[in-house]
Amino acid sequence: MTKAMLIKLLKLALVVGLMVVVVSRVQWDDHLVRRVAGVESTEVVRIEGQWTDETVVVVRADGTEQKFLAGRQPDGSEVDLAPGFWTYCRNINVLLFAIAALCYFATVMLAGARWWWLLRVNGLEVSLGQALRFTWIGVFFNNIFLGSTGGDVIKALYIMKRCPGQRVPALVSVIVDRVLGLTSLAILGALVVLFAIERFADIAIAIWSVIGGLSVLAAIAFSRRLRGLVRLKWLLDRLPARVGNLLKMFDQAVFFYRGHKRVIFFSILAGVGNHVVSVMSVVLVGDALGIGMPWTEYFVLIPVINIVSVVPLMPNGWGLGEWLYQKLFATYGAGYVTGIASAADAARIMGTRAFALSVLYRLHTTIWSLLGGVLVLFERNRITKEDIAEEAALNAADSGPPQS
Repeated sequence: MTKAMLIKLLKLALVVGLMVVVVSRVQWDDHLVRRVAGVESTEVVRIEGQWTDETVVVVRADGTEQKFLAGRQPDGSEVDLAPGFWTYCRNINVLLFAIAALCYFATVMLAGARWWWLLRVNGLEVSLGQALRFTWIGVFFNNIFLGSTGGDVIKALYIMKRCPGQRVPALVSVIVDRVLGLTSLAILGALVVLFAIERFADIAIAIWSVIGGLSVLAAIAFSRRLRGLVRLKWLLDRLPARVGNLLKMFDQAVFFYRGHKRVIFFSILAGVGNHVVSVMSVVLVGDALGIGMPWTEYFVLIPVINIVSVVPLMPNGWGLGEWLYQKLFATYGAGYVTGIASAADAARIMGTRAFALSVLYRLHTTIWSLLGGVLVLFERNRITKEDIAEEAALNAADSGPPQS
């Protein structure tokens, strides 16, 4: 067994393990929770119709139907309903979900337009239509390759085919586009968390630590004096070839924009605006499901989830994303589950809602990505396995960094 195959198997095992943990914490059945004199009991039922209606019809295990008005009952007991996964999905608000889908479409188009601007700065004569087409193709391949960045390689290859002889500028534009996108996402989370810093103190520390680290790296990358002080070229030359070449390419990409600080500033600004729309897409799916979380909390949690989901474990972040949604929403959102006395039960209910949110959101983005698959079919100069192998060989031979 090769080392590469072993690494893939380990990644797969990790994802399977995460999914087993996530699925084991999901509440699949509908529950009727009754409290009498402080004693809480739970009964498995089936909710008929909308679970958010004032009066809800439930079917018990023996087949009998009963109408419940949530809250205090005539006999003095209190009744609340805790829907299962399938009930959330079955009762989704179609209009809100459709608006959420359009928001996602808009984010891809805006991201493609920003990348087109970076291509123009790099001197690549590519039309906006071509940049948008290659962006959608990249989105499609993100659902095939590991993590949520696999499509970047394909985008770069298509641009290099479109602009032969301009390999480095093409790679530079894709790398910088990805880095600026993640940076703007971190900035959005860092700004929003300031308005609830006591509630999200640990997340605030993590996000601002990332921002601080990126700021230090940017200062080193843009300053010839700092590059010399830290002996950047010497350090990169002594790293293992695969890691070193990747970092050298990243260094080259960043250093290229040393004279384009205005471009970087406005790209980050545009990225923050684009991520606002992106998070709103998730918010609307959450509202369509009846998650019950305030919008502001999404703007703290979703940037964290999206940044971590970049880790290349499974296509489009499957597995890791579900675990993060369930973990973070259960931790910070359990308090918004009304009528449930037990904190553990409330966390389980919110975790189920978050799992439904993650699965439905990822499924709808996967369906959108099929647009990129259609574009691939009609692409005259498709990327082949030989193109990918050739690029891998060139990267392995690249020395990369600019002179300090």
